[in-house]
Amino acid sequence: MQNNNIHQPEWETEESGQGFDVHKMVSKMRYLWPWMLICVLVTASIAFVYLYFTPNQYKVNAKILIKDDDKKGGGGMGDMSMLKSMGLLSGASNVDNELEIIKSYTLMRQVVDDLQLNVQYFKKENLKSTELYGATVPFDVQFVSFKKNSFKEGSEQYKIIPTDKKVSIVAENGKTFTAKWGDTLQLPTGTASVNVNPYVPYEKGASYSLVVSEPDAVTNGFVKNLQATIPNKQVSTIMLSMEQSIPAKGEQIINKLIQVYMTANVDDNNRIADSSMAFIDGRLLVVGDQLTNIEKEIQSFKQRNEISDLGEQAKAMISSTSEYAREVSQQEVQLSVIESLEKYVLDNSSNPRIVPASLVVQDPTLSAVVSQYNNLLMQRSRLLLGSTESNPVVINIDGQLKDLRQDLITGINSVKRGAQVALRSLRSNSNQLEAQMRQVPEKERVALDYSRQQNIRQELYLFLLQKREETAISRSSTIANSRILDAAKADNLPVQPKKKMVMALAVLAGLLLPFGVSYLRGILNTRLASKTDIETATNIPIVGEIGHSNSNEPVVVTHHSRAVVAEQFRALRTNLQYILPDKDDKIILITSSISGEGKSYVSTNLAAVLALTGKRVVLLELDLRKPKIASALNLKYAKGYSQYAIGKADLDDVIVPSGVNDNLFVIPAGPLPPNPTELLLNERTKDLFSHLKELFDYVIVDTTPNLVTDAQILSTYAQATLFIVRLNVTRKEQMRIPNAMYNDKKMPRLNLVVNDISQSKYGGGYYGYGYGYGYGAYAEDAQEKKGLLSRLK
Repeated sequence: MQNNNIHQPEWETEESGQGFDVHKMVSKMRYLWPWMLICVLVTASIAFVYLYFTPNQYKVNAKILIKDDDKKGGGGMGDMSMLKSMGLLSGASNVDNELEIIKSYTLMRQVVDDLQLNVQYFKKENLKSTELYGATVPFDVQFVSFKKNSFKEGSEQYKIIPTDKKVSIVAENGKTFTAKWGDTLQLPTGTASVNVNPYVPYEKGASYSLVVSEPDAVTNGFVKNLQATIPNKQVSTIMLSMEQSIPAKGEQIINKLIQVYMTANVDDNNRIADSSMAFIDGRLLVVGDQLTNIEKEIQSFKQRNEISDLGEQAKAMISSTSEYAREVSQQEVQLSVIESLEKYVLDNSSNPRIVPASLVVQDPTLSAVVSQYNNLLMQRSRLLLGSTESNPVVINIDGQLKDLRQDLITGINSVKRGAQVALRSLRSNSNQLEAQMRQVPEKERVALDYSRQQNIRQELYLFLLQKREETAISRSSTIANSRILDAAKADNLPVQPKKKMVMALAVLAGLLLPFGVSYLRGILNTRLASKTDIETATNIPIVGEIGHSNSNEPVVVTHHSRAVVAEQFRALRTNLQYILPDKDDKIILITSSISGEGKSYVSTNLAAVLALTGKRVVLLELDLRKPKIASALNLKYAKGYSQYAIGKADLDDVIVPSGVNDNLFVIPAGPLPPNPTELLLNERTKDLFSHLKELFDYVIVDTTPNLVTDAQILSTYAQATLFIVRLNVTRKEQMRIPNAMYNDKKMPRLNLVVNDISQSKYGGGYYGYGYGYGYGAYAEDAQEKKGLLSRLK
């Protein structure tokens, strides 16, 4: 037999439904432990290399507070916030909007540009490159500008060779750029100044490199790495976190991002004040010119008419009309402001801008509309930093702005009409007094008119100056709508890679890998590898199980043989008593599905073990296509079955002593015939079996595999059939052959004999047959224990 090891840990004997077999698992572990040890060493080595070359990742955390109006207490706003948190009202809160802004690409791009995060420094040592940052870098390559479309595959790498007085930068194409410290270099990616760090000396002989990446790609990477979350809907805080291999770098990035966000927020809030101040400055120029012109006209009038004092005669008239003049002046000022505001709103219809709230007349309704309009316009501008105009929230705000602008225009018109009505009423009363003043001398009346116009312009000018100072004070006191609760701080311990977990998983993978490979091989194996495979493929009873033998002898069963294989043949002999209960049941046919399954080996040893009991046994070598028994036993014979079948030899001429046992005889196949099937159909074959039954106690027939019909022809003479299956040789689909024979009853008393079970895969040192008994490990089977290296080999 060939040394064909079984790759399963154990011959499965448990019945279906018994559950997990601990003994089987222990046996499998004993068989696979060298592979488990090797795999653990390999996976642990891979994990060690992975942990060595993978930089530690530290988590950096920060927390900021957003002054959310919706979260303020009091009145209806608190109630609306409660309804929104319950899902009864839709719309994003201020904190949600600020969350999207702080995660926006625009802010992160400014951080990348300000810190030049697309420029990285590396130092190679001990087969790995370590990134340097901040104070640990012995030199600084500060890019003044970057060239567009200068990055190959997203980044450009340079080798830096520093010396005491100069530095050399080698590009990927081999071109070298050399300059003194502090000078400017024209690199392929842009213009950069190179400076040495006097506090961190460079190591001579160390390998330094510079990697310049495309800013957009670096920004996208940081945006994906940044985690911004709101702990819950009951607070207005935002948690910022990021994983970085250098803790100081992560802290600086998040702190810079918060700074950029707060600066942008202040600039956004100052837009209203800047717009108001620009409007007021324009009006001051116009009103100032008007006031100057009136004062010049008064000066010219007095010079022409030589008037220095209007006299006591106009005092009484002025005293009686002063109240009307003051009210008319105030009303004209208010009307002028309203008309200017109306013109400002109508001129900006296509491109809405901030409405100067400080110029709104003292009308509560109109002031509320202007304030709401400005707040919505600011909210829309901030949303566009992190989204597009197609965002549902932006579209909703646009609709609200359109409605509010219409309300604003309607309110301004309403206030304007009211002011015009009031002004007409005041002027009507003033005209009545002017009719009375016609009696006053012409010069005094003209002087009074100039004085009234001067007062109107002067009050308007003072009003605008006051509003400008108020707006300037408001702008200088503008602060961000957020404050830092916790500045960026990195954890002391890395979050990735988790070294203990990686090593544990590596060891676990090494332990499980042999089991997985074994299981996969079992699934993909097309050959019979276990008793479970046989029981799945057929319901034919198993009469014997023959273990693997390392002996090169064709016969392993002798009088003094106590090997496990010999005992298994003895067990097979015992089981045959239940198959052949009658004395006349003597002929046993042995066949298989293909050649190489041990059919001749089992036939020879079964005949030998039967002969040991004192029974006369004859072994027929009727595999006329590929006979093996006679040559394996080194028999010398002159004639065989083929000569007997054609009448050229008698029965006594073809019966040859086996040389193994005095009670065992062999009938060789003889010369190979050209027509073996027809030869077996010869009438002399029937006579042969009749005579052999009279002469011998057992007749063992070794025939051809069932790929041909020889075995089926000879089955008519047999009382029992042993079908040989060999583990890891017989294919699963070949079990259809004995199944068909068993179901159709083409073979008498068909039983299976499982051949070549590997002893090395059995646990406990014995073979079990499923009949309630087993054989212990005999002394002649006990092998010398092998050393560790031998077992691993």
